[in-house]
Amino acid sequence: MKKVILKKNRYVDSVSLMGIGDKVKALGGIENAETSMGSAANIEVLQDLGYTVPEDTTPNDLMIAITAESEAKWDEACKLIMDLIDHKTTGEEGAVSYKSLSEIDLREDGYDLAQISLPGEYAAEEAKRAISMGLDVFIFSDNVTLDEELEIKEFGARHGKLVMGPDAGVGLIKGVALAAGSIIRRGPVGIVAASGSGAQEVGCLIEQYGLGVSSIIGTGGHDLLPKIGGITMLAGMHRLEADPDTELIVLVSKLADLAVMDKILGEADKLRKPVVAIFLGGNEKLFEGHKVHPAYSLEGAAIEAVRLVTGKAPKIGFSDEEIRAIVEREMKLYRPEQKYVRGLFSGGTFTEEGMIYYTEHNKGVKLHSNLNTKYAEQIKDHNVSVGHCILDLGAEDFTAEAPHPIFDPALKLKRLNRELEDESVAVVTMDFITGPGVHLDPVRPFAEACKKILAERKDHVTFIANICGSLEDPQDVPACKKMLSDAGVIVTASNYESTKLASALMAALENR
Repeated sequence: MKKVILKKNRYVDSVSLMGIGDKVKALGGIENAETSMGSAANIEVLQDLGYTVPEDTTPNDLMIAITAESEAKWDEACKLIMDLIDHKTTGEEGAVSYKSLSEIDLREDGYDLAQISLPGEYAAEEAKRAISMGLDVFIFSDNVTLDEELEIKEFGARHGKLVMGPDAGVGLIKGVALAAGSIIRRGPVGIVAASGSGAQEVGCLIEQYGLGVSSIIGTGGHDLLPKIGGITMLAGMHRLEADPDTELIVLVSKLADLAVMDKILGEADKLRKPVVAIFLGGNEKLFEGHKVHPAYSLEGAAIEAVRLVTGKAPKIGFSDEEIRAIVEREMKLYRPEQKYVRGLFSGGTFTEEGMIYYTEHNKGVKLHSNLNTKYAEQIKDHNVSVGHCILDLGAEDFTAEAPHPIFDPALKLKRLNRELEDESVAVVTMDFITGPGVHLDPVRPFAEACKKILAERKDHVTFIANICGSLEDPQDVPACKKMLSDAGVIVTASNYESTKLASALMAALENR
């Protein structure tokens, strides 16, 4: 039985819809289960899967699409979906569900933070209502105007409350992972970040190097724009300065407005605790006159933080000699027509970190990307890669067509297969992001695909991958790494290391 039903005028945010399909398929007798809002892009996805979507579907309607072996199984699956959405089955004994903030009595319930995942047009008012109740807010919602963001953040500052977001993708507060964040081991390093994937990478590497994280305070990607002026980054720094569990603070962002960054660094100079800063794409001149410890890669920021806390810099990953040996081995396996490196990324910051490294270390080599950036030429059609092409699959041109790849890997897997139809491809590099709020099995389909490709193709392709995740994440990161390695994928310790290896292969391909 294959059918779609609508829940008219029932909005459910993407965070709440994460992982529902996997839980429903675990019932048995369910071939497929999809829950999404009735946007034009989501309707097209369901139609491509063979579903007939009701003609009266609107963007305000919740679509439930199920393929089951029988009508009884279909009904069972639909009931479970609604129970999950209505929080009737949470897996936590004593869990409480509320329908609005007005139902919460903070004198009895003791909450101190609200995560907001409403449509952008409603998020600002709910955020201010939560702040008025004495709550910090984490705003996952996007499509909040810059004027509204400024208003919320100034309102939060007047009330002494943190406003994380809008469009904040990663957070970790008192050991609780927010949105797409990982469950990183508790420790002495606090992070304030305008980059979600960047913050997660630094935090997970710090854990990998033997320490842990006290908090990750996500600011949202617009916080360092001149109009906002770094309100949340400044507030986050002072929150961590006052936190007895935090010994050192790391600031993470892409390169932003120079005046705002200088203001942030000037305020960091006044803190008693040491501060490490990575403004991806920045150089030594940016840090001149400041006492902040600079870093120029996400991996470098994690290493510097651990060095300052422990007195010893960690060393994990391939040596330069090992990279040279891998390049020599792989180059012997390519056919002459294989010339190019392709990057398939879920994290926008990982995409940019890679392009910055390629630009600096592969002088004169032309890069392409779907992004509009100074580091690469923008491709005319995001569906068609050209030359050395580094793609951010989480960018709007891709997510307008399908869910973000950290929530549903289908888009990324489809793109991998498309890239491998191009006989000029020699190297494919990928990232994977884990955590309780993202897809529960993001690696397996890629490991299976890579193993099949390496077994069946007449030519050789080098697959390089890194996993941004923690030991406590439900996906079991060590098992995922083994799965990739067993499939013939070269697994690296970080995005920076993946890029370093891919860059060396790019240089060898260009010079042969």
